[in-house]
Amino acid sequence: MRRNVKSRLKRDFFLTVEETMKTELFEQISRFTTPILEPIKGYLVDLNMRGEAGTTVLEVFVDTDNGITADECAEVSRRISPEIESQSIFTGRYRIEVSSPGLERPLKLERQFRKNIGRQLRIISNANSEPLTGILEEVTETSLTLSTGEKHSVPVALKDIRETYVLPRFK
Repeated sequence: MRRNVKSRLKRDFFLTVEETMKTELFEQISRFTTPILEPIKGYLVDLNMRGEAGTTVLEVFVDTDNGITADECAEVSRRISPEIESQSIFTGRYRIEVSSPGLERPLKLERQFRKNIGRQLRIISNANSEPLTGILEEVTETSLTLSTGEKHSVPVALKDIRETYVLPRFK
């Protein structure tokens, strides 16, 4: 039992350190990415780092209120690369991939929720044991409202949301 407690504490410590490092990296990259994204009215959604054959891969997820094109992603990549280089963010080999978050990535920002009003969402909440599915009707600074059926609306506090995904529509 003691070994399990030590193991869990060690794992929790490393997860906390990893989250702190990701937050600091996000803030650092956000500082120089924000002005780069202003001309296209874009915003930084998330970052992900992974290793691949001795190379660090930085995935940069950006978006706009109207969606982002491949050409815009390429331009953002060309403009942030020199900033990353000049600030010596990485030691060794690295590669940057800039893309939209896509449907497979959870919504993270209030701005993303607003963009998806009228679309069907799947919400995993800390307050409910079962995921909620419904049409996003309204978004405020603290909550959103889902239409889950005939004249049935469910308010969901943003602070209670673990993950939210946009469900694709098939015609």
